[in-house]
Amino acid sequence: MTSRSMNIGVVGLGAHGKNRAKILQEMGHSVCGADADLEYCKRFEENLGTSTYTSPDDLYEQNLDAIIISTPNKFHETFAIDALKAGFNVLIEKPLAHNHTSAKTIASVAHRTGNICMTGYSNRFLNSFQVAHEYIKKGYLGEITHINARHVRRRGIPGRGTWFTSNDIAGGGVIMDIGASLISLLLPLSGWPEITTIESISRSEFGSRSDYSYLQMWGEDDEGKLYDVEDSVIAFCEFDNGVSASIEMAWAANTESKHEYEIQGTEAGGQIKMPNRYEDINQDESTNTGLKLFEVRSGPADHFVDSTLTIPSNDPYHDELEAFLDAAAENERPEVNNVEQSLQVQRAIEQIYEESTSLC
Repeated sequence: MTSRSMNIGVVGLGAHGKNRAKILQEMGHSVCGADADLEYCKRFEENLGTSTYTSPDDLYEQNLDAIIISTPNKFHETFAIDALKAGFNVLIEKPLAHNHTSAKTIASVAHRTGNICMTGYSNRFLNSFQVAHEYIKKGYLGEITHINARHVRRRGIPGRGTWFTSNDIAGGGVIMDIGASLISLLLPLSGWPEITTIESISRSEFGSRSDYSYLQMWGEDDEGKLYDVEDSVIAFCEFDNGVSASIEMAWAANTESKHEYEIQGTEAGGQIKMPNRYEDINQDESTNTGLKLFEVRSGPADHFVDSTLTIPSNDPYHDELEAFLDAAAENERPEVNNVEQSLQVQRAIEQIYEESTSLC
């Protein structure tokens, strides 16, 4: 953990940018920001008591230690490349970019400049996920054979009619949003394989409905005036290491909200239950019982062993920022969410889109 206070610039002062900046201040760091929207700048200054700029170029001229990009997906490439070329280490809010081509360009510039580029897949820092991943890496579950991955919200489109539901700006719908987070967990759980075969079905059933019940949203409702993206996807994947996976992701579905991963191994199985939204992370509790293990043992009487692991809770956004600033301070490639891993996630996203059959 870096001990010195750092100066961090935030590009994009919407909800994600303000959340990151607030946590940074709580960690003892200084922040300033940039956004073309004067109202966003005003709110940022009022809420955080700091300075803002209407141009990232002006922000990049300040005495800063690192940059966080929290703009709509389409603009990640422009702002990240400018920051990398200006000599900054960069954390980009997930996904890395709005498409694979743009993501490859960002990765290329990061490699060429030698600066750190990390992507904000914060769920990888949850203690429950990290403990499960460690059990897998140590071979406790044996060889992983299949994973059921599900991130479904009953009603959770992040702002109908905003940039989240614009294919041009976001690059897609639910896959680019919670789907990207799901894939960022699925790939390390399965050993970072490449997809060899995929079948995918996508639907857009809820976002344009006039009778849509607007519940548990991230952004504001604009009544679906701009909505040309998918809101649910089901896919089946086969990987080059022999692991298979079934994937379900939905912004809105008439079913129970769930975010979980069922892992089947040759020696044991596991189930990780993840928070469905940031608000679901209960930081008041001292423990998080989001991980179970399933085993079969022989003896005088063969029997099942079902274990519930008691794991301390944590704030993944805080730990993600801490990991990024540690990497920036030491100028060392981060082990989690580095640009190579983020590029592989982006490639998997593209493959799902390429092989997707739209049913409506």
